[in-house]
Parts: sequence; C-alpha cells; structure tokens
Amino acid sequence: MTNLLSTELNAANIARVLEILAESPTRLAAVTKAVSAETLSQPLGKEERTPTEVLAHVLNGEARSAEMIYQALLVQEPYFPDLHPDRDLGKLLRFDLLNFSELLAYFNVRRKVLLRVLSGLSEAQWARTIQEEGKKRKESVYWRARTLVMHELDHLGDLEQKLLKKK
Repeated sequence: MTNLLSTELNAANIARVLEILAESPTRLAAVTKAVSAETLSQPLGKEERTPTEVLAHVLNGEARSAEMIYQALLVQEPYFPDLHPDRDLGKLLRFDLLNFSELLAYFNVRRKVLLRVLSGLSEAQWARTIQEEGKKRKESVYWRARTLVMHELDHLGDLEQKLLKKK
C-alpha cells in the first residue's frame, strides 16, 4: 500500500485522519451491504480470513489503538506492555465469535466515540505521547490514529477487491 498519509503532525493531516476515520464505517457497510451472511463467514481465498474475521481483526487493532489514544489524553506519557492486538487481545475479547452484523454495529459505535474524542483535540493534544514496551520511539496520538487509518485502509481495500470479485 502506498503511504497515503504523511507522518507530519499538522492541521491538514489531522483533518485527513478524521475524514478517513469517519468514512470507514460507511465504506465497510457499502461493500458488504449486498453480501450474504454466508459469504461473510466464508474465507476470501485459500488460507485467508473470512470478512467477519477481517472485521474482528480490525476491531482488535482499533481497540488497542483507541486505548492508547485515550490513555495518552488522560495520563502523561503512559506506558503500554507489549500486547498483540490479535494474539493477546483477540483471544480475550473473541470478536471472531460474533456475526458480521453485530461486529459492524459495534464498530460503528466505537468509531463514533473515537471521533467524538479526536474531533475536539488541540494540536498539542494530538502531540501527546505514549511509550510502548520494546519500542524506543514514543508515539503521539496523531501517530496512533494515523496507524489505525493506514491499517483500516489496507483491509477495506482488500475486502472491496475480493468481495467485488465474488459478485
């Protein structure tokens, strides 16, 4: 995937992050609207995830990034242990056991909350940082939100491409 979003923290890049985060639920709903529940629970290809598993994976990553963002806004440079969104958090939360429509509704609610928080931030708040175990660099709220955007764009593009082939 091309690097569509600069790592530079500025007003234009913040606006773009917010725009993409706001579009993701609509884009996901549009690509899956006419797809049967059966298709959503079938692998997209040989040894690939199902669309439901893809959304569970996206939610695991979103949960981890949102947690870091919220903590960065509440605590001065919080420290996060090295927990993997799927291998650790995913095994605890088990989003993969829910059906696609439940996951999509949950994704929509989580996104509204995240956007409500992010939309009111000053540039100084976007620059607040977290420290993650095993990483030398500190990551800003902007960096975490940008990472979330890039991850979602990758998976949404893949879903769009593969689900359109199935039609």
